Amino acid sequence: MKSSPTDVIVVGGGAAGLQAAIDLARRGTKVIVLEARDRLGGRIFDKIESGWPRLIELGAEFVHGGNPTLAKCLRQARLRTDEVSERHWRVRPSQRKQMDDNWARLESVFQLIDKRKGWSVADGLHAHRGQISPEDHRMAVSFVTGFQGAPVQRMSARTMREMMKKDDEQRRLKGGYGRLIEALSSDLARSNVAVVLNCCIDRIQWSRGRVTVLSGAREWKAIAVVVTLPIGVLQASASERAGVTFSPPLKARQTLWRRAGVGHAVRVVLQMRRDIWRRGVIPAELRAENGRSFGFQHSDEELFPVWWAQAPDPVLIGWTGGPAVGQLSGLRPIDVFQQARRSLANVLGVTLGALTDAIVDWRTYNWSEDPFTRGAYSYSVAGAEDVPKRMARPIAGTLFFAGEATADPVELGTVHGALSSGARVAREVMALSPLHPLKQSKR
Repeated sequence: MKSSPTDVIVVGGGAAGLQAAIDLARRGTKVIVLEARDRLGGRIFDKIESGWPRLIELGAEFVHGGNPTLAKCLRQARLRTDEVSERHWRVRPSQRKQMDDNWARLESVFQLIDKRKGWSVADGLHAHRGQISPEDHRMAVSFVTGFQGAPVQRMSARTMREMMKKDDEQRRLKGGYGRLIEALSSDLARSNVAVVLNCCIDRIQWSRGRVTVLSGAREWKAIAVVVTLPIGVLQASASERAGVTFSPPLKARQTLWRRAGVGHAVRVVLQMRRDIWRRGVIPAELRAENGRSFGFQHSDEELFPVWWAQAPDPVLIGWTGGPAVGQLSGLRPIDVFQQARRSLANVLGVTLGALTDAIVDWRTYNWSEDPFTRGAYSYSVAGAEDVPKRMARPIAGTLFFAGEATADPVELGTVHGALSSGARVAREVMALSPLHPLKQSKR
């Protein structure tokens, strides 16, 4: 089945793809968005379910400050954010210690270890082991594996240093990140951008100025294509579900894709009893300020070592990032929940039975087992810090690439990195593709 030709095909309906499509359409370009899922948003995934006090956020949750593209999107959509408690606690058996200097200590570690080009975080920690306390060493490893979803043996020390310099404030979008996708979707509709859901791409055939995108028996033709697929999908073979074949093949680009880092993460969302901030299993010092004192709990648990609250709502989030995610591979959701419940009981210092009585409902999501992502988000690889920039380069004014994996190294894995890449690729398409001459000839 063939469809009518268009100017630009955008493959992927996540934040990068939506931003690219909107910006292109505003420039008078005919655009179509092809999305494999039955929804838009990609790794922004909010669910509304009866009985829950708020949206269930199974994907992106935090808004990081200082990015003009995201700030502009929020301002245009009239979306507001809430502060996120930056209270951090270090949890050990029979001990809970508040860490007011958490960020300062992390910054001092990463400032110290970035001495050589190409060093991984593990390289730096080993080389300076006599200058870094065991506690700070644990904090650094936990931060890299949890926040970046990356093994310390691969994570770039240089990028970590630059990230810590930015000192971005974390906030949370009022009503959930899904409201941003709703706003972008409304912009698509106003700009008459066609969207095709449940459209898993098999093949992209191309020559200079000509593209055919195929999904089963369906095909679309255009002058250019913007590929915003997650790096985990681009690394997949054509025989795997959601794997894409390029014809002719992109051998040099495929080499870059294999060098990129794919972070892994699993989250569990727990709905607790409504009175959880007044009494029950949560220690009194964490219930203060209607739950805002809960902050972030950092433990030595192998699975779900980090927990935070969406206070004042009675909702707790458990997080496993990095190599430990492999231990959860193939488990049923109920088994993942049980692992998380055991971890939280240890973190709170309560019995499993008492905690179970306080849990009303739960949800979990493993992004590494999602065939349309094959990982949570990308990270900067030691010695390959330039790979995102090189992956973003257009090919023959016809193939263009966006997505958080093509963002600046310090913005990898973020929504604002994805949005910025979408805005960037729209400018590249208009500057490098044959669109302007063709538009003028049509007039």
